[in-house]
Order: sequence, then C-alpha cells, then structure tokens
Amino acid sequence: MRTKTDIRFFVDADPEHVMNALTAVELIPEWSPTYRDVRVATRDARRRPRRIFIKAELLGGLDLQVLEYDWTDLRSSWTVTDSTRGIRGGGWFDVSDSDHGADVWYHHDFYLPVPIPGFLLKRSLRKANEELVENFIDFAERFPESETFQTL
Repeated sequence: MRTKTDIRFFVDADPEHVMNALTAVELIPEWSPTYRDVRVATRDARRRPRRIFIKAELLGGLDLQVLEYDWTDLRSSWTVTDSTRGIRGGGWFDVSDSDHGADVWYHHDFYLPVPIPGFLLKRSLRKANEELVENFIDFAERFPESETFQTL
C-alpha cells in the first residue's frame, strides 16, 4: 500500500539553522518516533550525509534501511534504496525564509508491500508524521544545544 504525507510548518529559526539541524542525521532518533540507530556510511564534499544505514520500527516490526540523501542549500531529500521489509519511498524537507522564521514543507512517500488495511496504515503513519513534525520543530529550535559532545 502506498501513502503520501505533506505537512507545512514553521520553525522559529532561520533556514540555514534548520538545514544544519537536518544535516545532523545521527541525531534523527532524538526527534523521529520511527527511526532508531543511525550510521552514516558516506558523505558528500561538503560533509553532508550521502548514504546512511538506519533502523526503523514500523507497525510493530523492525526494518533495516539504506537511505540515499541529496542536498541543496534549502532542501534535504532521501530515497529508501534498500529495506529488509521491502519498503520503498522517500521524502524531503523543503526550507524557505518567511516572516515567522523558516517555512518548512515536509513530504513523505511510503510504499509497504505487505497487505495491511489501508485505514490502519494511514492512521499509524499520520500519527507518526505529526509527532515527527512536532519533535523536529523543538529539536531544530534548540539544535546547537542538543549535540552530545563532552568537553575535556
């Protein structure tokens, strides 16, 4: 079953700050209700993640995924290139400047090859995506403080 999600929201920060928060993919588990362990495999010339390995908890099961990222100055997009449960899809965060801070458009396209009632899948994904957006707003607004570095 295939589902699409589109959510627009504001972050009280400038777009560059929001993009820096998105670039910190290792910290996705801090704001995503679905993703757990994240490992960066490769980075592009500007040190932004290019390929990552991630564990996702979806509908009561674990899925190991490989995501391929593409970056521009105001857009982070990804595609699921491999999944142990056969999940396909991808998404993006599009960030622009506004009078209220950063205007963010979140899009997620999800395909699950397992037969599951559509209303159940859509309801579960809607709740997870709404929680993701709320958590991301908080994460992005406090981003520099959320890094887990120890001083010596």
